[in-house]
Amino acid sequence: MTAYFILTHTITDLETYRSEYIPLVLPFIAQYDGEIVVASPDAEPLQGNPEKGVVVLRFPSEEAVRGFVNDPEYQPVKELRIAVTTNANAVLAPEFQMPQGLARRQASDNP
Repeated sequence: MTAYFILTHTITDLETYRSEYIPLVLPFIAQYDGEIVVASPDAEPLQGNPEKGVVVLRFPSEEAVRGFVNDPEYQPVKELRIAVTTNANAVLAPEFQMPQGLARRQASDNP
């Protein structure tokens, strides 16, 4: 089942993030069949006081997300990201699956 890596953070050195971190992380995302869904250093907060930097990556499975995050060769790249950001929070979230009864009811409500 599809799973997402969702990261929020504040980028403190945008130049290094763009010129060094992004080129280094892309091969790891590809290695685990990941896809960049969202990547913004300045997302618009709609509720609360979240960090403005947001990254959402889609992977084919939760195992792929864990493989990406825990890949030993990725660790120095992750340390570079940590060095040029603050207040990072990351989660793994499975794709939403509509409960069976609700999916049928919703389909019958929409002719």
